[in-house]
Amino acid sequence: MSMILMTLAFFLATEAQADSYRCGRKLVRSGDSVSDLLQICGEPLYKGRGKETVKIDGVPRKASVQMWHYRKNKRSLEHIFLIYQGKIEAIEVGGR
Repeated sequence: MSMILMTLAFFLATEAQADSYRCGRKLVRSGDSVSDLLQICGEPLYKGRGKETVKIDGVPRKASVQMWHYRKNKRSLEHIFLIYQGKIEAIEVGGR
């Protein structure tokens, strides 16, 4: 039974959203600017583009966003920052 719960927890974590991401001793959060993200975490491993649902004036809408990928090391989970109009809209937790 515990193996099933561990497997379920892993899959939920790979689809989860995070409110913050730690780089060294500092945190970046949803709502922070791209310049803050670059200053605290440096350049991402990869930058992409896509369409995602983000809140625009409080209303969820599909919009074109930048997706910046960060990973601390080979054993850590990837974090994908959804960037819209120069701000971090969301931080998604990906796989390894």
